[in-house]
Amino acid sequence: MRRLIICFLASGMALAACGVPTQDRPESLVVGAPARTSTTEPVVDDGAVELWFIRGRQLEAVSRPVGPADVHAALDLLVAGLTPSEVDAGLRTALAPQTLRHSGPTPDDPSVTVTVTREFTGLLGGNQQLAVAQIVWTVTEFPGVDEVRFSVDGSPLEVPTDDGLTDEPVDRADYGSVAPR
Repeated sequence: MRRLIICFLASGMALAACGVPTQDRPESLVVGAPARTSTTEPVVDDGAVELWFIRGRQLEAVSRPVGPADVHAALDLLVAGLTPSEVDAGLRTALAPQTLRHSGPTPDDPSVTVTVTREFTGLLGGNQQLAVAQIVWTVTEFPGVDEVRFSVDGSPLEVPTDDGLTDEPVDRADYGSVAPR
C-alpha cells in the first residue's frame, strides 16, 4: 500500500512538471457563437410554423414561434404535442412523442421523406390516417415541398389516404376527408 501511495505521488509530481506554465490571474476566454452553416432546407420567413392538430375528425392549424422555421423544427414541435391551453380548447393529436427524421426536398425532387418509428406503424386505422395527415399538412407548408414519402427502417411505408394504402408520395389532396373546413 505504501508503495502505491509513493507511486501515485511521484506520478502527480511528474505530471505537474510537464511544462505548463502557471498564471498570476485568470484569463478571459471569449467564445463566439457557432457559425450557421448554409442549408438548402426550406424555411418560412415569419419565424413561426403552422402545425396541424385535430379537432373532432378535422385538421386545425396552430401557429408556433420557432427559429429557424424549417421542416426539422416543425416536425419536432409537431411530435412534442399540444400545449395545455390547446388541449383545453379541444384539440388533440394522433402522434405520440417520437423522433421523426427527414430528408429532402432537392431541386430535382420536391418531396420530403419522413422516416418514422415502429411505434408510428402501430397506429390503427383512422388514427394512422390522421397522424399521416398531420405530418403531410405540416411539412407541405414549406416552399419547395410538394409531397411527403414515408419510410421505416429504410423501406417505403404504406400509409392510408382517402383512396386506400399507398407507398407513393402523398400530398394534401390525399387527405381531403380530414382537411380543415
